[in-house]
Amino acid sequence: MPSNAPDLRDTRELHLFNGGPPLRLLRLWGRFDPDHQHVVRRALIVACVGWLPLLLLALLSIPAGHDEVWRAFLRDASVHARSLIVAPLLVLAEAACIPLLGELAHTFRDRGLIPATELPAYERVVHSIRRLRDWWLVEAVAVVLAYVLAVLLVTHVPTSFLPDWHRSASEGAPLGRSPASWWAMLVSLPLLLVLLLGWAWRIFLWALYLWRVSRLDLRLVASHPEGAGGLMFVSYSLNSFSLLGIAIGVIVAALELAHLLAGGDITPEQLGRVAFGSIVFVLVLFTAPLLCFCAPLLRTWRQGVKAYGALAQRVGTSLEDRWMRSPPGPETAEPLSSPDFSAVADLFQSVEKAYQMRVIPVELRSAFTLAMATALPFGVVALALVPFDKVLEKMVGLFL
Repeated sequence: MPSNAPDLRDTRELHLFNGGPPLRLLRLWGRFDPDHQHVVRRALIVACVGWLPLLLLALLSIPAGHDEVWRAFLRDASVHARSLIVAPLLVLAEAACIPLLGELAHTFRDRGLIPATELPAYERVVHSIRRLRDWWLVEAVAVVLAYVLAVLLVTHVPTSFLPDWHRSASEGAPLGRSPASWWAMLVSLPLLLVLLLGWAWRIFLWALYLWRVSRLDLRLVASHPEGAGGLMFVSYSLNSFSLLGIAIGVIVAALELAHLLAGGDITPEQLGRVAFGSIVFVLVLFTAPLLCFCAPLLRTWRQGVKAYGALAQRVGTSLEDRWMRSPPGPETAEPLSSPDFSAVADLFQSVEKAYQMRVIPVELRSAFTLAMATALPFGVVALALVPFDKVLEKMVGLFL
């Protein structure tokens, strides 16, 4: 076996991103699930902890004669979306995204993109990412920052700026907040923030890994059929981020829906601008790390155009000299029976691939999937803006 052949037994990258807040806390607690087999159960627990106590505390206002608190809680679409949809999605995304990111990282080694001379540097990259992933300070900062933000909201945001269920109807309540409001600010919100910060850290680690790998002397192939020197596989990461795109879309769309349910006015144009901004934000967030390969791909394209162009010139000149510029002879009497033309045609297809090589490793289909996932929650809100009879009329019109 050549010295630079990939070691298929080395799979250290497969769990490279399987950490960060709050997974390290689960590891310290002895509940860490490295294969994400119980991720659905964890998502249900997160939903119950974040939302069920709010429901029970809001229900307690009914016997006390404060039905308006219960009605205000039901109308607050944003709190239901955050606790029942966003937080569980952030947990479920661990099973959908983390393994795929590890497989994509392992592909660099598996495909032989890392030459033997760069293996020591690549091992240092993997080791540094693993060390950052398991850095206990990140976990502590995430928890502390989540509670600092929650305390700042409690102390600096008046209840008049919040939905009515945050305000206590009884005299002497701390800061005038209801029990449900305290649970939301001290449990539900920090839980959601820790999950969001955990994903922010993993995205940072993924971007850092790609950037450090892009600085290595990779073995890229200008005529690779994928069209990006053999790096187009990194674009598949966009598909794995679809659940995160839905979660971000739900956070923003729920705010618009809550404003609409509270009696506010939202036009389809306004909703479209918000949806477009959210889609652009998500695409930039998850596509930007892939752009670090533009420089090595551009360098490979230039080298490929030069090398393949010179080879095509030599082969094409030789073919024309033999078949078009020399007197016909017995060996050139039957051109269709000669393998020269098919071999040259195959070569020219490789040359064409080299000339058409992409310098941006982003597959449009993957980007479109991520964009549609982010836009999905806004489609639900858009249905709320259109009367049902109008929707039914349009649907019937499609079949008549």
